Amino acid sequence: MINRKCWHFKPLLFIYPTVIANDRTTKNNKEKVNLLDKIKALTTKQDKSPELKKGEIKHILIQTASEILPDFEFLAYKNSCYTFQRLRQVNNLTIYELLHIIFTLKDKNFACSIASRLNPEYIFSNHYNIGLLNPHQDLKVLKHNSGGLNIQDAYYFHNGQVETTTNTVEQFFGDFKKYGLPFLDKQLEKLKSNSIIKCGFDYIDDLQTDKENLKKEITEELNKGGLLLSSIKQPIYIDLKEKLQLVSGQSKEERQKIQKTAHELLELYWTR
Repeated sequence: MINRKCWHFKPLLFIYPTVIANDRTTKNNKEKVNLLDKIKALTTKQDKSPELKKGEIKHILIQTASEILPDFEFLAYKNSCYTFQRLRQVNNLTIYELLHIIFTLKDKNFACSIASRLNPEYIFSNHYNIGLLNPHQDLKVLKHNSGGLNIQDAYYFHNGQVETTTNTVEQFFGDFKKYGLPFLDKQLEKLKSNSIIKCGFDYIDDLQTDKENLKKEITEELNKGGLLLSSIKQPIYIDLKEKLQLVSGQSKEERQKIQKTAHELLELYWTR
């Protein structure tokens, strides 16, 4: 009897996780279907306005920005992205504060991000920078305070018609104002008062070396090392990085960004 019970029990142990896995798969599939249905509803629901004409979205963006965020002016349409810009000053340096908006008519969505750049070469970059000087953040991530978003929460959807699209544009400019402006203000204060950044500025202000050679040496090492910051062995970079690491009171997040921040500082040095 004991052996029989054991014999019957073992297959159950083996099958049970499979049943659970199948249940979870079914549940996940249902959730995906529900999610796609919600997105379809958002993008196919009709209103009484006309379809968007070619180039009309630019006018809607500029008009809405002038009403909600008048300090930001339309800068350019480049790399499939509409960019709005506001300029501010800190430590005799210009901060380029940027709203990036990618619009697709086919997929009927907007992807939005916000950036604060000290280095103008990053103005049209779509990379989410990991240093302290040129942060770039997805707007939806800021809004939800999470990087793990499902597709419905990751984009702003429209239906390709003027009325609904305008409402969507008003929504994300409102989010830029509510969640993006504090992000920019926080970065401005960081540039003024952060001890690591201050140490770095002092370093490059005192640095006297050939800018072109410095750029060439670091760029070559990066390219040879697969663009990994850890591949940079150039003495000035190493010296700056070590000095930044010695700054007291830094957080874990700041320590993780020191490699990139040292590189950003030297980029500023050779571009100004």
